[in-house]
Amino acid sequence: MIGGGVIVPDPISQQPKIPAAEQVASPDDAINQIRDSLRGLRYGSVNIIVQDGVIIQIDRTEKRRLRNSRTTQ
Repeated sequence: MIGGGVIVPDPISQQPKIPAAEQVASPDDAINQIRDSLRGLRYGSVNIIVQDGVIIQIDRTEKRRLRNSRTTQ
């Protein structure tokens, strides 16, 4: 070791193993899911829930507007 540096353990190898069902999606997967949520949405909202800098949930709320078949006079 040159210069008397400090060895820092790899934080990723120190983390506990997460079951496949609970693994975090990649950023590209999250962006694709957000796009899918927006696709075809005419009225409504898409909420993105972030925890510790990671997208953990995407909520889509769609409003359907019904047109009155009777005309007002």
